Amino acid sequence: MFLALDVGNTNITIGCFRGGKLFRDWRVSTIQGITEDEFGLKILSLLETIEIDKLDVEDAVVSSVVPYLNKTIAAGLMKYLEVPTKFLHPTENGVVKLEVDEPSAVGPDRIATIIAAMEKYGGPGLIIDFGTATSFELYSEEGSFLGGAISPEMETSLQALVERAALLPEVELEVPDSVVGKTSADNLNSGFVLGFISMIEGMIARFQESFTSDLPVIATGGRGKLFYEHIDAIDYYEEDLVVQGLKSWREHVVEM
Repeated sequence: MFLALDVGNTNITIGCFRGGKLFRDWRVSTIQGITEDEFGLKILSLLETIEIDKLDVEDAVVSSVVPYLNKTIAAGLMKYLEVPTKFLHPTENGVVKLEVDEPSAVGPDRIATIIAAMEKYGGPGLIIDFGTATSFELYSEEGSFLGGAISPEMETSLQALVERAALLPEVELEVPDSVVGKTSADNLNSGFVLGFISMIEGMIARFQESFTSDLPVIATGGRGKLFYEHIDAIDYYEEDLVVQGLKSWREHVVEM
């Protein structure tokens, strides 16, 4: 049994694997000032809810885009679970070749998604990760990372606008019945939800025009399901592609 952790700017996704299968997963908030004791105890308490003894956990693999938390995470896991932690570093991942101009600037989560997508769907492909930001990862038939794009995330963009515009209300984003909004909430849902759907459709079309018209598209991340359900050009949806990629990386590369 092992843990796979996807440490993002907003949330940390924790996957507990047993026998190579995802046994249970959790999503907790990323807390800037968390201590190693707080983090270790949090993981311990989550395992206790599913009656997992810490002695059954062999190790942990981590993808982190929050570098200042890495030492805290490793120390907390060692102190409370007594397990070693291996971090996925893009330039030394051993699986995905980086055919980009700034390899050191590539996020480890992008590499993990490509590893998982290659294993399940093969290549080439386009991954759209709906996380704190919306990122596009284009990978080749051989599984090399060819580059991509990063755009704002829908809810984060709405929050920024509401904070700057006193008359605009906070709303729960959902697909509206019509593009013509009759209330403030309808207007925001039209502009943001339909607007972002159109943006994603347009970006997919551009990637397919640039690479190949039949380029498969895979959505992942918290809002991925919404876009998968409303965009015909998205072929597949995988909720936690990063965690699955970490599992595959551990199986084929990592030596603890």
